Amino acid sequence: MRNEIRAEIKRLSRKAFEKKRKAQQTERKYREKFERRTGLEAGHPPATTETFPHRHFDPAHCKRHANAIASGIWHKVLHADYQPDPALHFELPKPDGSKRGVMAFGIPDAAVANVVLRRTLHRNKKRLSPHSYAYHPDKNVFDAILALNDFDRDGKLFAVQIDFEKYFDKIPATYIKRKLSDRSVVGLTPHERHIYESFLHHRYGDAASHASGIFKRRINGTPQGSSVSLFLANLANDGLDRQLAAESGKFVRFADDVVAICGNYEEAQRLEKCFDRHCSQSGLILNRRKSPGIAVIADHQHEIRTISDFTYLGYSFKETGLAMPQKTALKLKQKVSRLINIYLIHALQFGFNSLRSNRSGRYDWDLLGLIYELRRGFYGGLKEAEITTFLYNGGRLNRMRGLMGFYCLIEDPALLKTLDGWTLSIVRRACVRRHQILQTNYGRGCPTPSNQELALGTWLSNAAWRDEDDTASADDVEVVFPSLVRGWRAARKHFFTYGLEDVQAPGYDSSMDVASLFDAIDY
Repeated sequence: MRNEIRAEIKRLSRKAFEKKRKAQQTERKYREKFERRTGLEAGHPPATTETFPHRHFDPAHCKRHANAIASGIWHKVLHADYQPDPALHFELPKPDGSKRGVMAFGIPDAAVANVVLRRTLHRNKKRLSPHSYAYHPDKNVFDAILALNDFDRDGKLFAVQIDFEKYFDKIPATYIKRKLSDRSVVGLTPHERHIYESFLHHRYGDAASHASGIFKRRINGTPQGSSVSLFLANLANDGLDRQLAAESGKFVRFADDVVAICGNYEEAQRLEKCFDRHCSQSGLILNRRKSPGIAVIADHQHEIRTISDFTYLGYSFKETGLAMPQKTALKLKQKVSRLINIYLIHALQFGFNSLRSNRSGRYDWDLLGLIYELRRGFYGGLKEAEITTFLYNGGRLNRMRGLMGFYCLIEDPALLKTLDGWTLSIVRRACVRRHQILQTNYGRGCPTPSNQELALGTWLSNAAWRDEDDTASADDVEVVFPSLVRGWRAARKHFFTYGLEDVQAPGYDSSMDVASLFDAIDY
């Protein structure tokens, strides 16, 4: 294990260097784009000296001393004396307005957590519940969605949705230790068990605590932000999986997010009682306020609580099939609106580079850039020509990424059609507003295409954007407006043709916020 820890310390140090490099590159791109759009020199943020709460947070130090650090950690593990260094505690906002506490461990402790997780999962992957899809080495979110969607839609369908109260923070440590010691549930070496138990009671504090050396110690729960939390959270619900599997119906669990589907109300009640029994055995607490409980899935009202659909793992489950949730559509609109403002409106308050368009207003590089960025978000970097060739001319796609790559399982594209129309309309209105600002403040113009001209790309002609001496043609740029429906059709065909092996799923750290796939775009 010592050699694995040393290699992992070096890998995480390189990852930290790469993260810093990408941040600097992103900042440089922001300045370059600002200068191109305004013709002004972008300012620089004030220089700061990077400080670390502990030298084990410094990637340069950890990479330089990886051998000595790994040897020291392994010596402590052998003598059952290993304790993680105090973690840095900070809070992240949640969609409901509350905050989630997250722990950031130093590079050596993060390396230990990653190594022990890999070893544990590899040895126990056949013993993990087949109904648990989070953090499983052979499964991902797509497997969970397909498993839950594989039910007979004839007759009534009852959904049972239960939410635990602060699941990761309130799992009793005594219950987890009992599970770690149960060889019928999980196979661990004494060293691995010692490491897991050490993380259960680690010290932590904010930046002020690290400066003063006064820390708190974890009593219950698992340390969110560490990979050991992934395994421990799965282990804590192993008993629930066994109880639900003994009942009829179908259920899927992704970390603490559990949904069960069955064919009648009596079965739904038995499934609901499984959660109560599990809480009494484990010490977990159900969040009665957030738990929807039992509901019948239907388009018309029944004698009990009736829902037309429910959202799970970024998909909306309906009688008519899988669809994009309204919540995701709203987040997508917010991200598209932000892109439109950045590309077409925001920079005009500072200045305008006359090279971005001519006086006749027949071309606009910023509008073209917006179209390219939207295409990257919708299609994950695929070109319009690749999509068209794959759909109509028997071409091949080696990958499917981006927003529509994730939504290849959608069966009801009605919401996608609505979003396509909304996107065209808001871009057209932004072009009109941009034209008014340019005329008033700078005596210039820009295209104000109709929805049809935007969709077909006819707003940009060959003669409009190139000089007479330029040998390029309008075919060198892709002006056709990207379409969610067209991207979905390509993703759907890719799914039926090649399966899901080359489809990008959102990472676990995105909290299943599917619209966060758009964050990969360079604004």
